[in-house]
Amino acid sequence: MHARCHVLLRKTWRCAGRYPYFAVALPVVLALSISFCRREDSEWECVYVVAANHLRDGADLYTDGNSYPPFAAFAALPASFLSPPFVRLSWLGVNLLCMAVMVRGAWHLAGGGRLQGSGRAPVGEHLAAVLGFLCGVCYLQNALAHQQTDVVIGAMLVAGCLALNGSRSLTAATCFGFAAALKCTALLWIPYLVWRGRPLAALWVLVVAIGVNLLPNLISAPPSGQLWLEEYANRFLVPITASDHVVGTWGSDIMYNQSVAGTAQRWFVADRAAPLDPKALRAVVLAIEAALVLATLAVCRLPFRKSPVPSASGINREAVEYGVVLILMLLLSPMSSKAHFGVLIVPGFLLTRAALLTRSRCLWGCTIGAALLALVSNKDLLGEALYTLALWYGTVTWQTSLLLVGSLAVVWRLGTAGNAPTPSIGHEGTNRQAA
Repeated sequence: MHARCHVLLRKTWRCAGRYPYFAVALPVVLALSISFCRREDSEWECVYVVAANHLRDGADLYTDGNSYPPFAAFAALPASFLSPPFVRLSWLGVNLLCMAVMVRGAWHLAGGGRLQGSGRAPVGEHLAAVLGFLCGVCYLQNALAHQQTDVVIGAMLVAGCLALNGSRSLTAATCFGFAAALKCTALLWIPYLVWRGRPLAALWVLVVAIGVNLLPNLISAPPSGQLWLEEYANRFLVPITASDHVVGTWGSDIMYNQSVAGTAQRWFVADRAAPLDPKALRAVVLAIEAALVLATLAVCRLPFRKSPVPSASGINREAVEYGVVLILMLLLSPMSSKAHFGVLIVPGFLLTRAALLTRSRCLWGCTIGAALLALVSNKDLLGEALYTLALWYGTVTWQTSLLLVGSLAVVWRLGTAGNAPTPSIGHEGTNRQAA
């Protein structure tokens, strides 16, 4: 018996050595799953499934804290027929599957190779994987803890990026359209697709986003007799365009809004003895957002046509642009809470591998800084007081901005070279791949 246990332990240890990421992930996922199932206030059950029940009963969707597009309630309809334990277990399964899609898909977009199993990956590849993962893992954990739809939306966005990278524009547009149907900021893919010479795909994103949000009216209609989409727009979108609306205000504490609008409100209104009035604050936010967009367009160049094919350096220029779009979605949104930032794993992986391939101190600085800021945004590591202070001064916003700077630096240096060798990035960069 003792000999058998010894053999089993040796095999287990050998297997863990060959699959170290799986060995680490398994107990972590198990712990998160237990926490997920024991949580009492699930936002999925208390908001989305409740809204689905209201839709079935012909009641008002926008009660009990629901502030999401009507498709969210329609998508939750299957869960409204399940008993509470099965609702929780099914939603856990969906989230774990979508998280796997996000992580594997993001690493594939970055051009990362096999890290475990047969063969040995270079140490640099492991370093790039760990640093890139740190850029988004805390936010993925936050999304799981709150049981929101952000991991599902993130998986749709990553799947869309993979399809677009494989020249399947309409498939990508369908993924982006479903994501936009749940969170409007994914509509930013429309101007990007137009900029990259894919107008039909851009139109299809809009068609899908609007079309699936008309489906709830097949189940019931609001008391006003309008479309549920009109009801949502009138209640939540039109008010934020009013001149007296304080930008950055949404259905959450301002501390958790890490978009440009939320950070600006904290700095120029909540944290000042003489706060800016709503019109002045809106002007400041629009100026910052316009500067970000114009800088991105100036760097990306090549309007109304596809970007160059991957360069000889192994860096996929177009995939780096996808990461920039995901970053801008977060920064330009009226409301971006921590749970939304899990998609930073995409630009995180892309930037860390670009730093590895170019050996640029500039890019390594951006990636290490972004990973450290992500860790600083974790309440479990800092404690309540320091965590609150960190969020108040926008550590998540700064991390996202740092990833944006690094990503734009990569795109700028790649330029329009196409297959030509990539110039170095930063004073110490080289064009050699890591051994």
